[in-house]
Amino acid sequence: MLEHIPLLKDALIEEFYPLYDQYNEDQIYACALVFNEYLRIEDLAISTIRSLFAEHEDPAQYLSEQDKWQVKKWRYRSHSSVENRFAQFKLILADYLKKTHIFGNPLLEQKHDNRQNNLDLLIAAFKQAKEAFAHSYGLDTHNIVFFIHLPHQPQVAVHSAQCLNIGSRLLDEFIQHHAPETLPKKLSSKQKLSQSDKDLLVDLAQMAEVEPYDYLHIAQQAYLLTLESAFIDSNPYIQKLIQTIAAMDSGIKDGCALEKNEILERIEQFYHTSHNLTLLDHDHYPHIP
Repeated sequence: MLEHIPLLKDALIEEFYPLYDQYNEDQIYACALVFNEYLRIEDLAISTIRSLFAEHEDPAQYLSEQDKWQVKKWRYRSHSSVENRFAQFKLILADYLKKTHIFGNPLLEQKHDNRQNNLDLLIAAFKQAKEAFAHSYGLDTHNIVFFIHLPHQPQVAVHSAQCLNIGSRLLDEFIQHHAPETLPKKLSSKQKLSQSDKDLLVDLAQMAEVEPYDYLHIAQQAYLLTLESAFIDSNPYIQKLIQTIAAMDSGIKDGCALEKNEILERIEQFYHTSHNLTLLDHDHYPHIP
């Protein structure tokens, strides 16, 4: 699929422009590449501040505040013809996933040797398109959250948003909206993480603190963590975090390379969502509260 990334980038730009041209004055705050449950691309969707319900307006005609991040309820979507780039990529991706489909989710679980998975390739194309939006239209992308939407897979939305919206003013709000669905159930209870979970997070945090920060070195060290015997039995969400960091050593231009503060924030999320549990040993990693 790597060779088709330029096509997707151009397709996203082509689809975004009419939406931007028509709704920019309404203050676009979100833009999503939307998949259906069968892993087929449906459209590019946006939502605007103007479309949100205000007290002086008819609530039946506007989007409620609680539906601000509910993509299926957004009104503004691209309308691609059968001949444009977006339609072409839809067919290419559908054919690719049909030929390479394995048990599980080919966007989330397919593994490549020393390469990013399919999801991160899509994110890479979206990132290039976003940069083109900013360059071509003078768009302040910090006011818009870009992400990939897959039904019943909130972790896809969160992972893509974190990769695409570094420094965004709305990113924290977006993640908070999805947090109850994306966090593992056992973190919502009083069940403690295992000692191996804690050890992996401490190791990961200490690697990120090494100066100067080198994301390729961090990726290589994260890969070594996946080889440890305790890794296979660790919390699956910790496994996913470590695998995401390890995938940064892919050599693919504009891939999802996490900054130091992003890694530390994701580690701290495990602490903050475990209620009264102490996820990390303060003596080993004192900057965690």
